[in-house]
Amino acid sequence: MTTALRQTGIEPVGEMPWGTHFCHFYETKDDLLETLLPFFKAGLEANEFCAWVVSEPLNEAEVWQALGRAVPDFDRYVSSHSIEVLNARDVYLAGGEIDLHRIIGNWSAKLEGALSRGYEGIRVTGNTAWLEQKQWRDFMEYEGELNRGISDQPMLVLCTYPLTTSGATEFLDVAGTHQFAIAKRRGRWEVVETPQLTQAKAEIARLNRELEQRVLERTTQLEAAIVDQRQAWSDLQETQKALAHVTRLTTISELTASLAHQVNQPLTAIVANATASLRWLDRTPPAIHEATDAMRCVIRDAERAGNVIAHTRELVKKSDGDKCLVSVDQMIREVLSFVRPELARHQVVVEEALAEDLVPVLADRIQLQQLVLNLIMNGIDAMSEVAARPRRLVVSCERGQRDSGAGVLVAVQDAGIGAHDLEKLFEPFFTTKRDGLGMGLSIARSIAQDHGGRLWARRNADHGLTLYLLLPEASDPRV
Repeated sequence: MTTALRQTGIEPVGEMPWGTHFCHFYETKDDLLETLLPFFKAGLEANEFCAWVVSEPLNEAEVWQALGRAVPDFDRYVSSHSIEVLNARDVYLAGGEIDLHRIIGNWSAKLEGALSRGYEGIRVTGNTAWLEQKQWRDFMEYEGELNRGISDQPMLVLCTYPLTTSGATEFLDVAGTHQFAIAKRRGRWEVVETPQLTQAKAEIARLNRELEQRVLERTTQLEAAIVDQRQAWSDLQETQKALAHVTRLTTISELTASLAHQVNQPLTAIVANATASLRWLDRTPPAIHEATDAMRCVIRDAERAGNVIAHTRELVKKSDGDKCLVSVDQMIREVLSFVRPELARHQVVVEEALAEDLVPVLADRIQLQQLVLNLIMNGIDAMSEVAARPRRLVVSCERGQRDSGAGVLVAVQDAGIGAHDLEKLFEPFFTTKRDGLGMGLSIARSIAQDHGGRLWARRNADHGLTLYLLLPEASDPRV
């Protein structure tokens, strides 16, 4: 049964849990109505089935009229049969005697019917002004059984007793068969608690103190755990950065032959042009114009070699984690220029489809270069054993659509041998290369996720795979 509190509508009582059985000692008819009308108004508005068992000084017609005045839109509750008004003698004295098993059985049946119709529970009140002295003992036995029986049921029961016929003995009997009693005398509310209720409140207070202490201790433990977790997260990020740096160095080492070729070409040209310049200057008279042209070629080739070295240093150095606006198409062209000799060495033809009007992305430039370099190197490796068809690598970028807004979509399509399990490609240390680390695509996906993006693979219709990278535009508020 739910432990949610129910609003009683009675000022000194407030909210009470299901299973509450209490009584009200009243002086006048108005006193009775002032208590019971808000009690039933609160029940109807809380989707509870309501039953009002009426006895003098009220009759059924008066109760219906009073409810109609007190409860907004009361006709709706009447038409849906959410409330019924019953005669006390019909409820308690059917058959001419008080049969507690019959009465409690009837309440159980009403509760079952109410729950089956979608009500939260039932709310009941019964007036006892009809009771005669000879029936008192049997009725108190019924009240005691009801008090014990509804403790775990979705029921609220309020019994009403007239003060004019309640002496000290009757008052003690009633208090002993209810959880507590309320009375309004001369305009003032009084609440009388039974010893059991007083003891229960003390036990609840003790349990609350224990709970507060446990919450305090647990909060302290959680705060310490959060500090440890933050430190662990910081350590993990540093480890990931170090691993990414190692992977970059490994990739650069794989490109050593291409890098040597890129540097060797301009160096050879520098030597040739410098030698030619000396020969032009040794002539009589010196051929100044020709020597100048040769030296211009020396300067041009020196700049070419310097650019190769600078680009290599940029890829090798550690990322500082700072993000800036990056033009994706321009960055891809730089990476392709860097790996052009490697593409030629593996006889890979590159097709570029790079849109130029893309919104920049906010990214760590070094990490993004590494990501794209890993995708291209993966495509080159995937086609290393292809001989029966052209080794074609298609690199494209365009505006894409994310679940939360626009983005930049990068695609690298190879014509390789493909893969059986696409998700396994992104697992750490998974590789099909004999001497590979198996970290390239795993780190690439981590970089993509750190930038709020996604990296995934799809099989091509004919041969190979396409790796897709989707990054949020810098204007996306979720970047």
